Amino acid sequence: MWAIAKRELNLFFSSAIGYLTLGLFLTVSTLFVWFFDTEFNALNSGFADMNVFFTLTPWLLMFLIPVIGMRSFSDEIRSGTLELLLTKPIGLWNLVIGKFLGGFFLLLFALLPTLVYFIAINELKVDNASVDWGSTFSGYLGLLFLGSGFLSISIFSSLLSRNQVTGFLVATLIIFFQFYLWSGIADLSQNALVYNIINEIGMQEHYYSMSLGVIAIKDLIYFIGLNSFFLYSCTFLLKQIKR
Repeated sequence: MWAIAKRELNLFFSSAIGYLTLGLFLTVSTLFVWFFDTEFNALNSGFADMNVFFTLTPWLLMFLIPVIGMRSFSDEIRSGTLELLLTKPIGLWNLVIGKFLGGFFLLLFALLPTLVYFIAINELKVDNASVDWGSTFSGYLGLLFLGSGFLSISIFSSLLSRNQVTGFLVATLIIFFQFYLWSGIADLSQNALVYNIINEIGMQEHYYSMSLGVIAIKDLIYFIGLNSFFLYSCTFLLKQIKR
């Protein structure tokens, strides 16, 4: 399992695409948070917190994570190495988790440099202001859970085609639907119960709850369940390929 994760990391950084992808993510987030005069600019928010970053980042991860996950299985299928992997003495679940861990470590690499934003906000605040450490911690935790959900969807999508571009597009479409469209559909309902049920299906409600400093058991269960569903679906597809 760990060997698979290490292999994923090596493959991602074996070409300039890996470095360019992470560099582009950090560049775009830095420009929006500090330079562009938009609603995501931390200097315009007037508060010593990271809320603007936590609002912006899901939209960036919506494109970053599919790039990370698009080659996890589609490249193996295209090159014919998947059949070789399936003959190795490694369980299908361990194979999928190894791919997932490799992508999760890449997500960590992408988010760790953004801690500089928090340090900068702490330095720029006025003397009598206090930084909201709790919402910052829960916000990053929310990003990790959200990113892991995006990643499990991307890995699942990569199994559906041997073409990486197709895997990327399918993953982006599913992620966009799961993150954004459920809340849009819920807004069309005039019944409070129906609104809450539909809204809870989507990822947006659970993520924003965590990004605001509320770590609820139901949100953790949701993301764990979502990851389990797509990762177990990967093992099901692998069983069909193995036959």
